[in-house]
Amino acid sequence: MEPTMQSVLAAVAATIGLNIFVLPAYSGWDGAEWGMTPEQVSAAVPGVRVVRRGMLLSDARKQSARDVELYGISLEASYFYSPRGLTFIRFDVPFRRCATLVDGLIAAHGQPANVSDQGILKLITWEDPDAGNRLILLQSAAGICDLRIRSIEAGNGVG
Repeated sequence: MEPTMQSVLAAVAATIGLNIFVLPAYSGWDGAEWGMTPEQVSAAVPGVRVVRRGMLLSDARKQSARDVELYGISLEASYFYSPRGLTFIRFDVPFRRCATLVDGLIAAHGQPANVSDQGILKLITWEDPDAGNRLILLQSAAGICDLRIRSIEAGNGVG
């Protein structure tokens, strides 16, 4: 049976209609989306300031920052960019506040998806599929409490 023009148009209309609801979800943190340029983040997120000669971590450079409050802790959010755009956001948490941060992460995201205790360093990972984010906490008794938020699609690396 040969399809009629009416049935072809109906199939096309149905496909277009369905694709409207298959758009990708927002993926990022607090107004910034993964892959944005520093200029786009500055335009999208109030209070972001440019950082000149920022540190280099995991092939990404800190190029902007802003002051935030995260789980009741005043912190600086550091935005790191690679050639692909915004790659991760880092929070260097005072070690004495690390337990507060962990409690806030558990309250917001539940129990961690993974805990990797490597002796000196512990990596604790939470997944936030609704926001498309992976939250990775690097923690050590030597005084490190470093939280990074990145895209789930970026893989399992820290930076």
